[in-house]
Amino acid sequence: MTEKRAPDQDALIDRILHLWRADAETLPSEPRLAELTGASRNSVREALIRLEERGYVHRTQGARTSPNRRLPGVGRRIDQQFDHSLSIRAAGYEPTLELVASDRLTLSAGDPARYDELPDGTGVLRTVKMWRVDAAPYALAEDLVPLSREVDLDPHRPVFELAEAANGIRVAWETLWIDAIALDAERAAILSTDAGTPAIEMTYCGYGVDDAIGYWSREVQLPAPAGLRNALIRRVRS
Repeated sequence: MTEKRAPDQDALIDRILHLWRADAETLPSEPRLAELTGASRNSVREALIRLEERGYVHRTQGARTSPNRRLPGVGRRIDQQFDHSLSIRAAGYEPTLELVASDRLTLSAGDPARYDELPDGTGVLRTVKMWRVDAAPYALAEDLVPLSREVDLDPHRPVFELAEAANGIRVAWETLWIDAIALDAERAAILSTDAGTPAIEMTYCGYGVDDAIGYWSREVQLPAPAGLRNALIRRVRS
């Protein structure tokens, strides 16, 4: 008997999610999923474990796997990172990206505007980008991408791609800090709102599997329309 080749787990997860969308009540059994996807039962079991960790399904011993039926309407998952344009379009809106500023600079000690933890003297590409949702201002992000290569960079590209091109780091994780703030005058003007407007500020560091830093970013968001609210699905253990 020829052993089934283990498929790429992300591709297998996508196939299972496609089956879930076709039937939102239950998922087929593990043997049936293996038959439908062409994967081994061990691969299917591992994919279901990952899906449960991400909040897509709930598994009960001796019962069928049940999809999380609320998931499609929760909004933008804060435990996952996607380019804003993709998230906006996926939520049914038209995205617009505006490059507000782009420059290369050397980080200096004592700069009160610093929010990163990069070493003083690090050369970076700094970009400031603003996204609109159906022409209305939505999010403003400042990215600092360390430069370790002499390479032409298109500042319009997503920060993950810029990091890989600028410093060779394929970002695997982000650490994220969230604060409630009042917008300063400079960022409020770019977002066409008043200084002091309440906003969510997120500061995050993207790094690779070897802990090397690909970028630091600081982002503010105005109140989001339906489908783009930041949401987190947490697993409940009792």
